[in-house]
Amino acid sequence: MIGMRFGHHTHWVEVDLNAKPETWARATVRDRWAAQRLDGDPARIEAITASIARIVASLDAPTLKAALLLHPIPGEPVITVVGVCTVDAAPGLTLDALGDQLCVPEEMLETPRDRSLLETPAGAAVRLVQRYRESLAPGVEEIREHLAYGWLVADHGKGTVVTVSTVFVDLVAASTWTTAVDELAQSLTTGT
Repeated sequence: MIGMRFGHHTHWVEVDLNAKPETWARATVRDRWAAQRLDGDPARIEAITASIARIVASLDAPTLKAALLLHPIPGEPVITVVGVCTVDAAPGLTLDALGDQLCVPEEMLETPRDRSLLETPAGAAVRLVQRYRESLAPGVEEIREHLAYGWLVADHGKGTVVTVSTVFVDLVAASTWTTAVDELAQSLTTGT
């Protein structure tokens, strides 16, 4: 199994995917509030704990290997969650073809996608920024921004696809925090 590590970033909280969401969220919120010496407003603590527990409970993709919450201020809501997934690479898969697989359908795009290649400690990666329309109900759409990064990594003689991705519902938050997501993705290192 491929090992993955991210550089230390103070805005991020790594989720313990093996813990019970409510238990993990309660301990994490309590510890972060204590570390920041915040006044313990019980209603606010409970609201943040419940929100984080719901987010963590929703993380159920079978390919999910790690999740990180963008949560720079303990007393405020989580901004977004980044999922890190791995799957076996199809024989002959190229980085360009992987980028195609990470694209949302053209007809959903609100603006042209931004696609580039990055050099990272884990190797070359494709990076996509896609602003798209998500249908919530008949006649109701929401604009979201999807950031995705993909690597092809050698793992014991076979290829593994590693993806790091998030979706911002708040476009102001997306413009504010895209750099933090880029820095997180660019700090990825892999090994066995």
